[in-house]
Amino acid sequence: MTKKQNYTWTQFGHDAKCIARMLKNRRETFDGVWGPARGGLPLAVAMSHFLNIPFCKKPKSRKTLIVDDIADTGKTLLKYAETHTIATLFYHTQSVFEPNIWLRKKTNKWIVFPWENI
Repeated sequence: MTKKQNYTWTQFGHDAKCIARMLKNRRETFDGVWGPARGGLPLAVAMSHFLNIPFCKKPKSRKTLIVDDIADTGKTLLKYAETHTIATLFYHTQSVFEPNIWLRKKTNKWIVFPWENI
């Protein structure tokens, strides 16, 4: 039986603000933010508001911030790894790349995000 880790909306709100502060400290200029459906969308919307940048339906340029809930295998975000700034909530060391910014290291527990638990 796989053990689960529930990740709450409260944790998400706190972590999204933390990522926004970290990005502001980097003093990079972004032309927008994009996150892959489904897990990346909530974080992309939050970053759009916190950083006051447009939400993009797809990356516009190399200056588009790419976000996702987790870099688990890393395959979803790999094509952006060398050209974009990538931020994730979670990072798993098995990922084929390490995001520029991540907050939590994934353990052996399955993470249940609040948008999956409605």
